[in-house]
Amino acid sequence: MKKISLTLLSFLTISILFSCQGTSSLVSSSNISSSSTDSSFDDTVNETKEYIDAYVSSVGDTGPILTLGMHEGTKVDYVISSYPIIYASMINESKATDLSIKYDVAQEFGKKFSTEGFPQAGLFIKKSLEEDESKKESIEKFLNTFDAAIDDLISGGSQAVTNMNNYSSDVSVQSSRFGFNANVLKGVQETNGLAFIARDDNPSKDEFSIFNEPLGIDFSSSPFSTYYSTDYNPSTSETTSELEFTVTSPSGAPSAALTAFASSDNLVTGSAQTVQAAFASAESDFIIFDSVNGMKLAGDNYSLVRMVTFGNLYVVSTGNDTDETFSPDDYVVSYGQGLVPDLAFKAAFEG
Repeated sequence: MKKISLTLLSFLTISILFSCQGTSSLVSSSNISSSSTDSSFDDTVNETKEYIDAYVSSVGDTGPILTLGMHEGTKVDYVISSYPIIYASMINESKATDLSIKYDVAQEFGKKFSTEGFPQAGLFIKKSLEEDESKKESIEKFLNTFDAAIDDLISGGSQAVTNMNNYSSDVSVQSSRFGFNANVLKGVQETNGLAFIARDDNPSKDEFSIFNEPLGIDFSSSPFSTYYSTDYNPSTSETTSELEFTVTSPSGAPSAALTAFASSDNLVTGSAQTVQAAFASAESDFIIFDSVNGMKLAGDNYSLVRMVTFGNLYVVSTGNDTDETFSPDDYVVSYGQGLVPDLAFKAAFEG
């Protein structure tokens, strides 16, 4: 389908918030027959070409486009989104589209740059807290708990699902807190996963250099915590059920690592603006955010302590593309212009 001119919507924020209140019943992966990934990619179509016709501000805003196949009155051929949104859209019985995953962006990025995906969400620690020796044991207990939560999510997320159900049996309350409910989390983890990365698999500081050019940041000059994964040698293996520190996270996939603290007033989940405000005020002890832009916002106040997710991004066909070939002539909608998902897609497909 040929492109129709449209003024690009420029946004420098990203919200991972999305509502899945209408998907309270679990649908197994066998019900999603259209979720196979097309592993082929023709490099000849992306030389100095631009694919994306329009941006929405948040990944949650891609949900209605996935289910309707329309954006501002224009038929959409492909949508760039993350798997929780894609999954919720695929199991939406009222969708007007025939959804299928065309490309795994992390896979295409990896082919081009010889990586295992790209650094997406990161956990940042306040430097004044990091330097407070009296808080060392408490910091280690929190990080041990966080690492255990990531391991649980990688292995299926059963504890995270239990945590969410213990927090509330009302799926709308769960969605309000995390941007998704326990049934959706369970379904996502069973069929795909959310690209969580274990502490031991975090790249070393030197290994980040491979991402400098494609993501447009010099990681060698970026702030890394003394508690960062590859330097982490805790004095205790204990975890904690109490959240002593203030933690700010966007609602959505990364917040799944914080379900153990769902009832704590010290946990703040919300929009990208909420997270950016936390960086600006420097009041939150820990912050989860887009890794590249988080490093830019960190300034002298925060440093990266963990990578959380490593490439949860897909190109999804709505079924509107008559020739079923992903090309710059198709109408494509993405989200979060200028942030990591956008940078990674462009590096893989347009660079």
